[in-house]
Amino acid sequence: MDNISQIIKNMGIMAYIIPAVLIVYVVGIVIWMKKRKQGYEKWLSDHPDAVKIYLVTSFNAFSNNSLAGRILSSNAYPKIAYEGTKSVIYALPGTVDVELAYSYTRPGLVHKNVTKTWGPTKLSLEVEKGKTYELTFDKDEETFKFNVQR
Repeated sequence: MDNISQIIKNMGIMAYIIPAVLIVYVVGIVIWMKKRKQGYEKWLSDHPDAVKIYLVTSFNAFSNNSLAGRILSSNAYPKIAYEGTKSVIYALPGTVDVELAYSYTRPGLVHKNVTKTWGPTKLSLEVEKGKTYELTFDKDEETFKFNVQR
């Protein structure tokens, strides 16, 4: 314990600056996350018939699959939202235009990681009221799959 107190004394003013910066950073992230969530919750309350399109991705110790993009339609929430760890597009029934790219990263033999990216690809998705959808990417066929989840 004396060792730690001696190290802190030797740090001088930095012993106060480093924790202060970390605290400000954490508070800023929490505020940003709450404002982002309030934005799409307000949009959902204004549009109660909106449908959800989940962007299915995965992550494990050896590979990482990511699906990223942007929403081109005016009849959808303008940004990709998040429900916990899931990415979701909120949209009104009808046609939703999106531009998506899929990336797959795996460990390599010569290089540390190998990443392959497909896209960006523009898609027009037809959605109906009361349904939930999922959008995935099939690496074997190199195409996006759009399915009704429930």
